[in-house]
Amino acid sequence: QGHADVVATHAEASLQHAQAAKNDMTNPHLDAATAELGEAITHGKSGHADVATGHAKSAVMHLKEIHGTPTTGGGYY
Repeated sequence: QGHADVVATHAEASLQHAQAAKNDMTNPHLDAATAELGEAITHGKSGHADVATGHAKSAVMHLKEIHGTPTTGGGYY
């Protein structure tokens, strides 16, 4: 199972913050990030660590796009 449960737990916390941000802004990257986090949670709870991690990484890339942060190089993701 790897760390699928940990990915799901962190994705759930991130999703709460992303959903709260939707109250303050409308952005297609925020919408995409929340969808990816939902997928990360689903797959993480199913024990699919690799798939969940991929969705979580995609969510991070979308969130970085909101603020114009480069999506490559450095950092964990």
